[in-house]
Amino acid sequence: MGKLEISGVSRLFAGAKGGDVQALKPIDFTVADGEFVALLGPSGCGKSTLLRLVAGLDAPSTGSIALDGRPVTGPSPERGMVFQQPALYPWLTVRDNVGFGLIEQGASTAESRAAAEELLAQVGLGDFAAQFPKALSGGMQQRVALARALAPNPEVLLLDEPFGALDTQTRGLMQELLLDVWERHRKTVLFVTHDIEEAIFLASRIIVMTARPGRIKADVPVPLPRPRDYHLRTAPEFYALRAELTDLVRDETLRAAAFT
Repeated sequence: MGKLEISGVSRLFAGAKGGDVQALKPIDFTVADGEFVALLGPSGCGKSTLLRLVAGLDAPSTGSIALDGRPVTGPSPERGMVFQQPALYPWLTVRDNVGFGLIEQGASTAESRAAAEELLAQVGLGDFAAQFPKALSGGMQQRVALARALAPNPEVLLLDEPFGALDTQTRGLMQELLLDVWERHRKTVLFVTHDIEEAIFLASRIIVMTARPGRIKADVPVPLPRPRDYHLRTAPEFYALRAELTDLVRDETLRAAAFT
C-alpha cells in the first residue's frame, strides 16, 4: 500500500452546450511515503483537475482516492495545498497568515505563532513576520503560502504550478527553496507543472499525462542524485531526460492542437 493511492479515477463535467466533457479518463497510480512526484503534460490535460480531486475540493466521477488507506471524501488538514496565486489574507500579518490553519484546528495563539515563526525562518522570512502581504514581493508571498501549507503538518503537500507566475530568476530560487524544505520535512509531494526542467529538477518521478481527456502516457523515474542544486541543470543526464520528456509532451501538445 502506498501513501497516496489513485484508483480508476476519472472526471466528467457537464458541457455548456449539453453532453459531458471528459477531463480525465480512468487513472491509476500510487505515491510512496516521502516521494516527490510531478504531474507533467500540456495545458488542459487535467493535471489541476486531478490535484483538486486529491485535495478533496472536487469528487471523482469514478474511482477512489485514499491516503494511508482512508478514502478522501473532502478537504482535510492532512493535505496541504499551494496554488499558483498565494491567496493570502491581506488583513492578517504574515505570521498570522501562516498560523491561521492551526488556530482553526484549536491551537492557542502562542502555539500558532511559535510554529509560524519557525516555518518563516525556514523559508527565509523570519524578519517579515509582522508585515502584511502587500509589503512582500510575489516570490515572498509564495514562500508564505508554502509555510502556511506546512503549518498543520500535513501528510501530503499538493502544489498546483506554484511558481508559474514568477519571473525566471525568482522561479529558480523558489525551486531550490522548495527542495531545501522538502529535504527538511520529507513530505509526500504531488506537484503540477507544465515546465519540463522544473519537473526534472524537483521530482523523484514524473507522470506524463496525455492531452484531454487526460490519462497516464508515461511514468518516468528521475535517477538524479540528491541533494540537488542549480548545477544539476547542466549535467548530461539532465539534458537526456529533458529530451525524452520533451518528445513525450510535444506529441501530446500537437495532438491537442489538432483537435482545437
